[in-house]
Amino acid sequence: MPEPQDPLRSLFQQAADAGQDRAVAAPVAEIAARGRRARRRRVAALVTVACLVCAGGGATAAALLSRPPAPVGPAGPPPGRPAPDRLPAPEATASASSPPPTPTATISDIPTDSASATDGASRGTATEPPP
Repeated sequence: MPEPQDPLRSLFQQAADAGQDRAVAAPVAEIAARGRRARRRRVAALVTVACLVCAGGGATAAALLSRPPAPVGPAGPPPGRPAPDRLPAPEATASASSPPPTPTATISDIPTDSASATDGASRGTATEPPP
């Protein structure tokens, strides 16, 4: 079914045709100039931000380094803890009074398979080097 003739639609169609006839692409030189301007703006913004970061870091460093260091007190126990000479003495227990165990065998007393070698060469012990 054919569409009925709409006067508004035909006016829009005429305006589109007129605009299409008058439309032309911008010259290459103008497009390149726009690109150069945009690049200059980006570089200027980047340099500005870098300068602000450096200046802020320098100002922070100067502020922190210009203060005198805080005084340090004498060495001692931390506050809230008693001094070591005021601690109670540990109580003696039965396990603390017994002597520590002594080893029953040393390394040189333990026989090894290499000591029974048939070559007759003398081997050194753990405390003495071989001849």
